Parts: sequence; C-alpha cells; structure tokens
Amino acid sequence: MRTIMPGLDWSDARLIPAFQMVIHLDVYDLRGASRPELITATVIAGLVNRPRPRIYLIACEDDVFWLQQALRHVSTTYFSHHGSESLHALLFTYRSLVQGVIIYQSELLDTINIATTMAGQRDALIADPELAVALIKRYHLPVVDDLRKYGWRSRLQAYHWAVQQLLPRSSPRILAGLDPGAFCGLRSFLVATGAFVYWLDSQQYLPDFTAGMLSERALMQQLFATYAPTVGAVHLGWVIHEQSAVALASEAGMAVVASDYVLNLEVWTAVQPEALPLPATHMDVPPLEDKIYLSFTMSDGDNLQYCQHHLRTIWNDPARETVPLGWTMSPLLAQAMPALAAYYTSTAGPNDELIAGPSGMGYIYPSRYPRARQDLYLQQTGSLMHRLGMTSLTLLDVDALYRTGLPLVAAFSFAGMRLSTRHVQQEWASTLARYGVTGILNGAGFTGRPAQWHNQHQLVFHNTLGFTTNVERTVRLIKLASRIFRRRPLFLHVYLIAWNMTPTAVQQILQQLGPDYECILPRTMFALQAHSHKR
Repeated sequence: MRTIMPGLDWSDARLIPAFQMVIHLDVYDLRGASRPELITATVIAGLVNRPRPRIYLIACEDDVFWLQQALRHVSTTYFSHHGSESLHALLFTYRSLVQGVIIYQSELLDTINIATTMAGQRDALIADPELAVALIKRYHLPVVDDLRKYGWRSRLQAYHWAVQQLLPRSSPRILAGLDPGAFCGLRSFLVATGAFVYWLDSQQYLPDFTAGMLSERALMQQLFATYAPTVGAVHLGWVIHEQSAVALASEAGMAVVASDYVLNLEVWTAVQPEALPLPATHMDVPPLEDKIYLSFTMSDGDNLQYCQHHLRTIWNDPARETVPLGWTMSPLLAQAMPALAAYYTSTAGPNDELIAGPSGMGYIYPSRYPRARQDLYLQQTGSLMHRLGMTSLTLLDVDALYRTGLPLVAAFSFAGMRLSTRHVQQEWASTLARYGVTGILNGAGFTGRPAQWHNQHQLVFHNTLGFTTNVERTVRLIKLASRIFRRRPLFLHVYLIAWNMTPTAVQQILQQLGPDYECILPRTMFALQAHSHKR
C-alpha cells in the first residue's frame, strides 16, 4: 500500500511537505568525506530528520553561509569533527534509529537509488561494500539487504524489479530522479519522505529482451502513470533528457522541480523566516518612445539548488543593481525554503526583479498538462507568486517534434519552446491576472516569431529572443533582431544562461550596444507594451 510518512504537513495541496518546526540542530561538517561517505551520511540524516529535523549537514561553503544568514535564529550545536569523522560522530549519536545496512553494488551504481528507496522503507542506512564492512564491524549493524545478490545486469532490470517490489510501499506524492554517479544532497529528503528514486532515459525507445521487452522510456511511462491519479504529486531531482522527460511528467500531471543537489531540504521546509519582506515592486513607467527597449532575465531560477548555490554567487556580483535585471526564481521557495526566499526578497534592490521560473511553481509544459488540473495549478502558482511579490513569469513548452527527445527529429522543430496554443494562453492569462501577474516571457529560441507580443486578458505574452551564453553572442543576437524587426518602439527580451553570465556581463553588453538601446526591467517592458497596445 502506498504510504505517506506520518507527521508531515501536506495541507493546502502542498507540492513539498513541511516537516515539523525545528527546535535545535546538530551541525555535522562533511567536507573532506568521500562520495560513498557523503551518500551514507545523507541517508542517515533522512532517517533522523523525520518528522522533526535535528541534523544540518555541511558539504560546501554555501551550507555555512546559509546557516549563518538565513538560519541564524535557529539554535545549533556544532560538532568539531570533519569529513569521515563527522559520519562516525553522526552514526554514533543516532545509532539507535538505524535498523541495519543495505549494501549497494559498486559495479551498478543505479543500485544506490534502489537502496535509497529501500532505506526509507526499512529504516536502514546504505553503503558500498567496502564502507559497509567497516560500519558493520564498528557499529554491529545487521545486513538488511545486499543488492549484489540479485545479479542485475542493467539499470533497466534493476528498476523494473524496484517498481514491482518497492513502488507499492513508497510515497504516492513524490517521485525523484537522481544521477547515481553524483552526490545528490536531496537523498536525505527522499529517505525522510519515503519517495521512490530512479534514473532512466526517456530517449531510449528500444526494448530490452532481458527486461520483459520493456524500454527505459516505457518503464518511465509506467512509473509516471502510477502517480497520475494523485493530484499534487511531484517529480523532484532531475532527468536525463529534459524536454522528453518533462513532457512525460506533464502528461501525468506532475510538475518537475529541479532539486537533486539541494541539501538539508527537510530543515528548510521546517524553518520559517523571522519575516518574509517583499521586494520593491513600485515603478515609474517612463514615457513610451519610438526606440528599442531591451530587457534581460537570468535563467534557471526554477532550480532549487541553483537558488541555494550558484545564485548566491552571482547575486553578490558588484555590478548587480547597476543594471535592470530579471532573476528567475521558483515561487515554490515560499513553500519549500521560505527562509532562503526571505534572504533574496530582503536584499533585492530597485533594479532587481524576481520572476517566476518556468512554468510557475514547477516545470511543466502547458500543452501537455491535464486540463482538469490546470486551474488548481495556476491558482497555486498565482498564490505563491503573490507571496514573493512576483508579477512576471517565464513559460516553456514543446511541440510534437521536440518532445520526442530524438535529436534528428527535434532538429526540425522551429517552435522555440513557446506555448503557441491560444486557448491555453487565454486560460493562463485569465487566471494569473487575478493574482497581479502582468506578463509572461514565452519560449526560449530565435524561431517561432521572436520579439512578437500580444495582450491576453490584460496580461502580455512576449516571445523571447532566446538563450545566450556570452557577451559577444548576446550583442550579435540583439543587433540582428534590431535589423530584422524595423518597427519602433521595439521590445526585445533575452534569456541569459546563469551558469555563464553575470550582471557584469550585462554591463559589458550594454556598453557595446551603445545609447540606441534602453535597458529596462521585464515588468517595465510589460507596462510599456500594455500602454502601447492602448495607443
């Protein structure tokens, strides 16, 4: 029987459950630990932190920063150990909560995910064979299961077994994709919530004769279908191929929330900020002139770990606030990591606009999402955006070619990941406008009518020019669009890939473009477009 872990708050149709309020945290510094030790430590944290978090792990400098900034009002005890010794200190303290060890197979790393699913169901830690020997001897741990005995020859075989044997006892609300070859901090949260964990490729259509003639894509479809009846089920972690996998999740009514490298998520859900100040949203709309208006938005804000890690770095760029810049961010932060959201809303300046990442509270493709669930999804998105003072949203979609995941087929798509279905646009606009949303940045490519825009129910849909990764390419793209589209006023919006671009790069772009362009915030662009529409 599918099981929801007791003691967690799923009220108000939450995508991410809230753990019980933190009273005190023991802080363990794992920097210097090996990857197998990190994996084991996060699983132990998941066992200990349900339903009330008691452990905060440090794996990098970002974890120290947030503990000292956003979580500074929480009572803590720091342990002096580091690396391997922190793992042993953690296990020594909480040995009574661990029922044993599950040994995964070093030669088939996907067994890490299967062991993770089992750990949440059996209250066991997981370890590779070498570490398991040491832990069994030192802490007198019984072997709960040894995954080497099953003789799986492929991940498809392994996950097929897990779907049959473990899925029936896993959470009906959370599915997660984790790369077993990486250290994924989300693992503790998945153990704590009893989630099913997998890693399959939606581009693999061909059947495997050793796995009942299944393909990896077919098993994904079967897996996703089991979550489809549950309104509010969510896909955490990440996927191997973005467009094809997100399309499959959307069809099953699941939003994808990129979160595989988030650490301490149980703690973040359980800590409310001292206050959740809203960023300044007042703006003086300049007179509309026959010129070229330009706006920029940083990508990847729908990614929770980006908000926890890389965003913190570029947010501290000294050029921030010197140029108008949109910052995509997940509205779900207000629910999943409210204290982290409060840091950004309280430090945003007048030249910063927080914008909902694609496509709202989670990553979905609207054309593939069940119509019966759309209203609830939009209402939740609008409510969370309102809590963070967001009035703009980014939106991506895929056509039939793009969502196949097959490179030779997808190459013939010219939609630019835009939502082009007008009746769906109208439904999104009419609902979101009630929450103060004024504009949607639609798509991500220089195809499919870029720079076009139109009004829907007092809300502007603007087709973006596309993604850019460096100063030179961005300047060329803007100048090309300026020559192709001769009308004035002209409104151009560019997505900046946040892993490559910074506010300093925006300064350099504007210096090379010169005075013919006026840089404005996306919300200012929407206001000017609304005014232009009335002229």
